[in-house]
Amino acid sequence: MIYKNINFAADDLKEKDFGGDSFIHCDFAKADFKFISFRECKFESCNFSGALLNITSFTRCSFPDSKLSNLDFADVKIDQCDFTNAVMENCVFQQLKAGNKSLRKEFNLRGCSFMNTDLSHSVFVWCNLTEVKFGSAKLVSTIFEKCNLSESDFTGADITGAGFENSHIDKTLLDVEGFVSFGGSKGFKLSQ
Repeated sequence: MIYKNINFAADDLKEKDFGGDSFIHCDFAKADFKFISFRECKFESCNFSGALLNITSFTRCSFPDSKLSNLDFADVKIDQCDFTNAVMENCVFQQLKAGNKSLRKEFNLRGCSFMNTDLSHSVFVWCNLTEVKFGSAKLVSTIFEKCNLSESDFTGADITGAGFENSHIDKTLLDVEGFVSFGGSKGFKLSQ
């Protein structure tokens, strides 16, 4: 089914399952996501910014040119989603243990793509980002804390001010400009 130019209200989406649907220019900012499942859905130029995401899952969904800023993904399952060309500023990527608002568990984002995505000022905590693509992404002041970044691709990404505290970096791709930016953030300076 195709949904176009719809402003979803608070209760419009509760306890629903969507499969293979397309959402074009839809606004979800005032929607309350609770017990909702999206499988292989496309969200083109949609706005999720500030929405409440509770017990929601996105499986093999894409979000071209959509806004997903100011979101907390603590109660969201994300499986093999494509966020290419999305704006996801000030987001928190973390998973909390069921029934506990302070204990975290690993958030598996393996198989996702954040190519050319604006993730400025976002935070990834204890995320499995193995082989995730961040090529040409805007990662200004983005924090990666206790993340597995093995074989992730940061080619062409702007990592100015990004932090990689206690993260596992192994065969992680970074171009020369990114390497210099990363070194600069750690206090290194190129000799002349």
